[in-house]
Amino acid sequence: MDKSIKLSLDGKVYTATLNDNRTVEDLLTMLPLELTLKRYAGHEYYGILSQKPSITGVPMTSDAHAGGIYYFDGWSAFTVLYGDAHIAPYEVVYIGDVNEDVIEQLAASGSAVKAKIEVNP
Repeated sequence: MDKSIKLSLDGKVYTATLNDNRTVEDLLTMLPLELTLKRYAGHEYYGILSQKPSITGVPMTSDAHAGGIYYFDGWSAFTVLYGDAHIAPYEVVYIGDVNEDVIEQLAASGSAVKAKIEVNP
């Protein structure tokens, strides 16, 4: 069964298809969440989670793509990218992808966006 979430960014609703890994399983138990996502490094918005999902045994990557959702354990950060990024030596867990075009909205947004993350029924 596909795992999915509803992701609202400044009131605009998107859906995202999630990968099947332990980090995603832990993240789903934290929902619903409301976060302020801050613009960072010219390619992403991130928000700090109050709990750290497990990354044990989960594949990590240094290559992140626009429209992707990632988790960075170093900051306990839920991240949505609007630009491709090679972030070595850092690594992130690839959580999944936003199904609709989120890139244009995020690229045009200011220093922060309000995010609401819920299980997609």
